Parts: sequence; structure tokens; C-alpha cells
Amino acid sequence: MGSGKTTVGTLLARQLAWRFVDLDERIEESGGLPIPQIFERFGEAFFRQLEADQLRAAIGRACELKQGTVLALGGGTYAQPGCPEFLRSAGVPVLWLDAPIEVLLARCLTMTGRPLFRDEASFRTLHAERLPSYQLADHRVESSSEPAEIVAQILRLGIVASGGNQTHLVVEKPLS
Repeated sequence: MGSGKTTVGTLLARQLAWRFVDLDERIEESGGLPIPQIFERFGEAFFRQLEADQLRAAIGRACELKQGTVLALGGGTYAQPGCPEFLRSAGVPVLWLDAPIEVLLARCLTMTGRPLFRDEASFRTLHAERLPSYQLADHRVESSSEPAEIVAQILRLGIVASGGNQTHLVVEKPLS
């Protein structure tokens, strides 16, 4: 949360003429409720299962259609057991949008609807817990600058090409 995954992912997809998929939106559509209500009614374990199912479905659809797709993950997705291995085995490159914790915190203080964001202390704790998972990503891009510059940084990595049929993931941090 706060890394810019939706904004950057949308711009990147537009630049590449790829499809953009937000995993959080798929979860809400599938669950029929906003994420905070899914957490409240059914708990985090139910949410994580729904998240894993929707991740597999999104990757499957992109591969089936052979359609370039930028998939924005929720902040906790990549930190879940088996997720990095699943994406690696599917041949999906993972991009970590990273920003200093103070930048993320400042951005998140203005957001609503984040069930795991309670206060600064819990934010910092969750960030520290998830950081080792994020460091497993294939690529890291500093995301505290303007979205257009972040997209330019991603394109300079040379890992995506317009018209390709691979799927890229934009990993946000640290909360969802």
C-alpha cells in the first residue's frame, strides 16, 4: 500500500498496450464485498485463500490468452507461503515497487479501506515482516518519484516489450 502499484501498473500497461489487472479488484468482485468487509466477516485466512485463487486465475487467463498483462498484487500477496515459488514456476517476472517507509507511511495516512493498516507502529511492524519476501522479487524499482518516471525506470530495465505475451507483476508494499 502506498507504493503506487495501481497508478504505475495502469500507466505501464497503457504504455505497453497490455491489459492491467488489479488483484484487489478481482478479489472484491469474486467475494462480492469490499476487502475490509471480507476481512471483517470471514477473516484473513478466508481472504488469503480467495487471493491465492484469484492470483492463479489471473495468471491462467493471461497465459491462456497469450496476452501481455500487468498484474498489481496486494501488499501481502507476495509474502504468502508459496506465492514467490508459484510465480517463479509460472515464469512470471516480479517487479517490486519500493519506497522509503516514511514515504509509504505518508501516502497511507491519506488512504481508507485498508484492513491491516491501523497505525504507524503496526505499519512499521508489518513492513519489517514482509520486507524479506519483497526482497525475493526479480527486480526492484524505487517508487517515490512521479509515476511517469517510475514507468520509464521499468522500461529501462529491458524486461518488458510492447506486444509481448508475458505477464508482469507489480508488487506493492507493505500492507493490503
